Amino acid sequence: MVLVLGLLRVWTHRNDVSPDSISYIEIAWAAAQGGLHQIVNAYWSPLYPFVLGLVFRYFHPQLQWEFTAAHLLNFGLYLVSLASFELFLKELILQLPAAGESLGKYLPVSPRIVWTWGNVLFLWAGYFWLGLEWVTPDLCVAVLVYLATALLFRIRRGRGNWLIFAGLGALLGLGYLAKAAMFPLSFAFLFSAFCLSRIAGTSIRAAALRTLLAAGVFTGFALPLVLALSAMKGRPTFGDSGSISYTEYIDRATKTVHWQGEPSGTGIPAHATRKIFSDPPVYEFANPIQGSYPPWYDPSYWYEGVRPHFVLKGQLWALFRAANMYLKIFSKSGALWVVLVAVWVTGRKALTWGSLASGAWAVILPSVAALAMYSLVLVEFRYVAPFALMLMLGTLARVRIAGEPQLLRRFHRVVILAPALAVGWAVARDLYDVIRNQPYEPWVVAQQLHAMGIPPGTDVGYIGGGGDAYWAHLAGVRIIVEIPRTDLSRFIAADVERRQQVLALFSSVGATAVVTRNADAADPADGWRQIPGTHHFIWQQPWLIAAPEKK
Repeated sequence: MVLVLGLLRVWTHRNDVSPDSISYIEIAWAAAQGGLHQIVNAYWSPLYPFVLGLVFRYFHPQLQWEFTAAHLLNFGLYLVSLASFELFLKELILQLPAAGESLGKYLPVSPRIVWTWGNVLFLWAGYFWLGLEWVTPDLCVAVLVYLATALLFRIRRGRGNWLIFAGLGALLGLGYLAKAAMFPLSFAFLFSAFCLSRIAGTSIRAAALRTLLAAGVFTGFALPLVLALSAMKGRPTFGDSGSISYTEYIDRATKTVHWQGEPSGTGIPAHATRKIFSDPPVYEFANPIQGSYPPWYDPSYWYEGVRPHFVLKGQLWALFRAANMYLKIFSKSGALWVVLVAVWVTGRKALTWGSLASGAWAVILPSVAALAMYSLVLVEFRYVAPFALMLMLGTLARVRIAGEPQLLRRFHRVVILAPALAVGWAVARDLYDVIRNQPYEPWVVAQQLHAMGIPPGTDVGYIGGGGDAYWAHLAGVRIIVEIPRTDLSRFIAADVERRQQVLALFSSVGATAVVTRNADAADPADGWRQIPGTHHFIWQQPWLIAAPEKK
């Protein structure tokens, strides 16, 4: 069922796109066509675009099918994550007999029940926490985290030989290549591995040497990228995504794109996007970064010079925001609230918790560290999904119920049915979307642009923020100037003369056409036309409309 519903999920959302997805796809194409040096980017980690580039290079998907190909890669990663999760689940189950002393009348959860809970919750998390529709490296991270935690369990069982520690180092190194956030988390894994090795009875010397081996293997994977990024930036760095995000969410710097050095104290931009008009703000960014939307192809270039610093008020607000997001994560679909109510009702009568096995704290330490680390800056469902899933399952595995086995069976059914029914509703929505089979609008926009005399290689402008403008990539055009979405209302409210002045400014910096998806901004009196069959609109200079073949 996990496999079949996963494939349905992939097919239903095969055309879903996000700004991050577009960047990863374009970096993957650059690597496939221009070499591995193209994946060295201080904001986007290299492992996922490397694998995606292999798919593009050896399977040559047609342009309109490239996003479907990316989702099929995600399905493959989903299968691998299922296999790695099963290994984690097996190791967790092997710990159950050692989970605590005999509790008399209290019945422990059987391995079969834990295995069932694990698979149902894995399926549920794949729908509501870490979906296959995300063309991002988060599934890669999930695979590596499940495997690394499984190895920690093995070390706890006394099977932490040199090969296990070397494998742990390799997984952590690949984790860093998949996502920069795994670099600091790797030290939590290594510390846990050392502690677990000691708890299993290994001498301090042997535990230290094996941990050093894991650290050495991790360094072997990580060091080439660290050196390449440091050489590119002219300063030591293992990636800039963390520092940029911290400045955005704690120091209140401009989020995502078009940071101009505000507010004071966040640094001085080394090469910001160029603000060429103030009311409404218009930004130009034709050079030197490539991509269909250069500000998001390599944000670290445009945010060079940013200086993150601690601000108590900003940090407290980030922690509040993280707590709110964790509540939303727990509340997604309502299934976990049903499980929590079942725990509370049963606990009033006959439920208790088994004690943690010796060293269990060291196994869960990296997952707790991950949740804490993200809470300092930014929490998203897909970031914390594998860590939260392992912690949740480990908690449920400690349940002990007194009395008749019938009570345990009823509790077991509630834990299964609550997430299963939520998944059933999501599956029904997916089937409905498959039946509707709506046109793929970005592809229609791209085809219509070509028909309107805008060939690949053309520079265009955008009104409304071009981060999710996948049509630009499909059409082979570059957005080089825009009015951000946050300032769209100022363009709409401007008088006719001001709007014409802004549109003429777009043309003066090299934009052959201007596109928007906002109907209020596309006043026909200004010369806007609707792109046939879409919700997008286009503005061109009159001479281009009259004779597109002369362009």
